[in-house]
Amino acid sequence: MTVKHVEKTQKELQRKLLSLRNDAVFKLFFTREENIKQLKLFLKATTHLTDEDLIEIEILNPKLTKEHVQEKDFVVDIRLRDASGNYTHIEMQMRRHHAFTRRMIAYNSRQYASQLSRGEDYVELKKSISLIITDFPMFDDTDAHFEYITYRRENRKIFTNAQEYFILDLTKLPDEIIDDKEKWGALFKAETETELRALMTEFNEFNEAGEKLLDLSEEKYAQEIARAREESQWAWKHTLYHTEKYGREEGREEGREEGRKEERKKSKEDMLNSARKLLVKGMKRVDIAEILELELSEVINLNNDRRAEKATAKLFANNMTTNEITKVAGLAEKETSKLSRGNDCESN
Repeated sequence: MTVKHVEKTQKELQRKLLSLRNDAVFKLFFTREENIKQLKLFLKATTHLTDEDLIEIEILNPKLTKEHVQEKDFVVDIRLRDASGNYTHIEMQMRRHHAFTRRMIAYNSRQYASQLSRGEDYVELKKSISLIITDFPMFDDTDAHFEYITYRRENRKIFTNAQEYFILDLTKLPDEIIDDKEKWGALFKAETETELRALMTEFNEFNEAGEKLLDLSEEKYAQEIARAREESQWAWKHTLYHTEKYGREEGREEGREEGRKEERKKSKEDMLNSARKLLVKGMKRVDIAEILELELSEVINLNNDRRAEKATAKLFANNMTTNEITKVAGLAEKETSKLSRGNDCESN
């Protein structure tokens, strides 16, 4: 082999490989008629669907356009019905959602309930399956794949398997790939042609799937779909980042403002306490306001409060009449009457 031929081969092995972790590429790959065989193999490896179930499958939502993938909230999933009538929802999940588990349950339940039209018997309901591949860790477990059904809590006796959930966590794949689920996970994680061909060499059963992924990666339309989806996801992350950043900065500024308000409030209280002490010492109200940089009305109010306290003290101590309290404290009659009424209420 010549040096020129070696260089050409190395360059070919570094060709851009479309990632199946891109949910648009994932759907484009598995919904093509020529790849239905690969979809059946994937379903058989990751769920409990049998060869009999998978004799025939119908893709219920095959359409995928560039406009679809540019919508940040558009769910790029695969929904299908098999030969036994079971419904399966498959989704390559690229990002973590708030309340993701509840979202899964809602999707599965809607798929289950939508089988019946008005007047049809519940016995006609078929199994509803959710198959989710995540590119983020959902649980603390070290396992890469999970299966869930509904069972009785006390003895774990199965209540129903009418709704099943299968999850393949790509972030938890072991270093040593053993079962078929993990092999598919490794295929989804391949980022270069070199990695893909190494996988095809190790697991011969993926030769056909690998070649079809390479063919897809060469298609201009597939490249445009992949790029549009990546840009949409990047824009979503960019918006989310700046929204959170703005929220944090706004929160910090609000916190600082609250702190400043608290400091101003404490400073004012200190000033008013000082003013009270100066009033006790007999300093003129005008002078106190000027020295402590307070409003004169604030100092006058303090003085009135002080006089009211004196009047109340006399009222309690000597049981004096309202007129007497008015003369002693120098209050207006209505103020003293108010104090007297308040004292009567407390006494009662």
